[in-house]
Amino acid sequence: MKLSHFSLALLTTFFISCGDNTESTPIIDVQSITINENNISLYATDIAIPLTAEVTYNDATQRDISSKVSWSSSDIYKLVTTLSTDAVLVTPTTNGGDLNITIDYKETFTDTKSIHIKELISLNYSDINISDIGTPQTIYITGNFENNETNVSLLGNLYWTVDTNATITETNSSQITLTIDQNTSSILLSGRLFPDTESEVDFNNTFY
Repeated sequence: MKLSHFSLALLTTFFISCGDNTESTPIIDVQSITINENNISLYATDIAIPLTAEVTYNDATQRDISSKVSWSSSDIYKLVTTLSTDAVLVTPTTNGGDLNITIDYKETFTDTKSIHIKELISLNYSDINISDIGTPQTIYITGNFENNETNVSLLGNLYWTVDTNATITETNSSQITLTIDQNTSSILLSGRLFPDTESEVDFNNTFY
């Protein structure tokens, strides 16, 4: 069966018309990326703080891209970055200092923010009774950080040991429970910040 010239003309018009009404999805270009947090600081005894990254497209929409950019530190000896589900966790590895953290997307878009690690200056301890043998005793501890900040958790990066005259049975962010095992004239409690690294700082206290 042969199509008439009129039928062919109608068919051609139909296909052209369909093509004219088809709209392709527009490509949305990246305009910029940014680390969301400003004035980033963390304490030397912080376990970790989260950082997030966001992209802005040329239509002004935004989206979280924390897991899609590469993260880097200007000083890998001061900071560790770990990718979690929806953020990057930043952990200090030295007692104080400044550095930069940078995100990069496809080697085209970048953003850099400065980070300050707050130094632990000293520790304050409540007293114990060293003549009380065999009874668990709690030592309450507070830290003195730069700028005279004191109300800070001491949970991260700080590890405790005691001499052979006593035994530590429990530690948490602000206290230690120990038991004196025998008659003694003193007890040495040692806190090691970033132990077994070049950044190790020792905080020792002797109880009499």
